[in-house]
Amino acid sequence: MKILYIHGFNSAGYGDKINHLKEAFGPENIIAPTLPYQPDKAMKLLEFLTDSIKDKDKLYIFGTSLGGFYALYLADKFKIKAVLINPSIDPYKSLQKQVGPQKNFKTGEEYYFSQENLESLKNFYVKDLLSLKNLVYVYLDEEDELLDSKETAKYFDGFHVVMYPGGNHRFTHMKELIEDFKKMEAL
Repeated sequence: MKILYIHGFNSAGYGDKINHLKEAFGPENIIAPTLPYQPDKAMKLLEFLTDSIKDKDKLYIFGTSLGGFYALYLADKFKIKAVLINPSIDPYKSLQKQVGPQKNFKTGEEYYFSQENLESLKNFYVKDLLSLKNLVYVYLDEEDELLDSKETAKYFDGFHVVMYPGGNHRFTHMKELIEDFKKMEAL
C-alpha cells in the first residue's frame, strides 16, 4: 500500500498528520511532497506522482483542505480511493480573499497568489460527484473555523462521512481517522 498525502493551502509535505500516517503505515509507504503554490503546477506534479504508481489498486490519496479538493479530482481522474480531511469543496470561493501577497506557514516562502492562480482552480472541479461515492471517505472536525463542516457533510451526502465533535481546521482526530480507515479497508 502507498499513500500520497496532499497538504492544504500555505502548508507543506511534513507535519503531524504525515507523522501519524508514517507511524501507522511505515515511512516508506508515504509520499508527501511540498507542492508549488500554483494550482496548475501542483496538479501536474500530483498527476505525475499518481501515474507513476504502478499498482493503483494499492494507492490511496489523502488530502487536507485544498489538498482534499485536489485528492477528489485525482480520485475521479484515476478512479482510485481518496480520504478527504476537512476538504475544501469550493476553493475558488474560499480562496478569493487570498489573492495577493502570501507567506507559507511552514516553509516561510513568500509569493504572490494571483487571480490567474485562483482561476486555474476551476479546472479541477469534479463534474460527477456521485460516481465517486464508493471511492471517497470524508473526515471532518465539526468546529473547523475556516470551512463549514456541516455544508461539507451535506455536499458529500451518501458518502462515508465521519464528523468528529470539536476539533478545528488543522484536524485534531488523525489517530481516530486512521483507526476508522483501517477498519474500512480491513488492512
